[in-house]
Amino acid sequence: MKLSPIIVTLLLSVMMSFSACDVFTNSEFSEYGESIKDLAGSWQLSTVSRNGVDISRTMDFSKFKLNLNPDGSYTIENYLPFAVKQDGQWRVDDPQYPFNLILQENNAQSDVTIGLKYPIVAGKRIISITLSPGCYSNTYVYVFERIEKN
Repeated sequence: MKLSPIIVTLLLSVMMSFSACDVFTNSEFSEYGESIKDLAGSWQLSTVSRNGVDISRTMDFSKFKLNLNPDGSYTIENYLPFAVKQDGQWRVDDPQYPFNLILQENNAQSDVTIGLKYPIVAGKRIISITLSPGCYSNTYVYVFERIEKN
């Protein structure tokens, strides 16, 4: 069986192209790590839903603020039913992937852990907290927006 010169040339070209390829290696990507999420700042309550129904327009929730200070302390302004009633200390379960906000009121013996979502919406970070203050048959979702300093 005789191979045509075109087939031989094609086979040689394919073999040379495979042997000329090099595996891409770049050490810069192996050094990548997730950044630490900075929750410190003043957070204003923007929307509230109860049992899946938006109740943001039933009253002025915008005055409620959660101040997460860089020193690990927090303060609450214009209290609404929330996971804690008094000021205290705060931290997150994981600074790179925060899933829980942990609050400890001043002089309290135990922490209060609340579920946390920290997505980017419309180009801004928000905090979404789901909790059941008071009556456990009602589930509230509080959505906070960071108050930007000028």
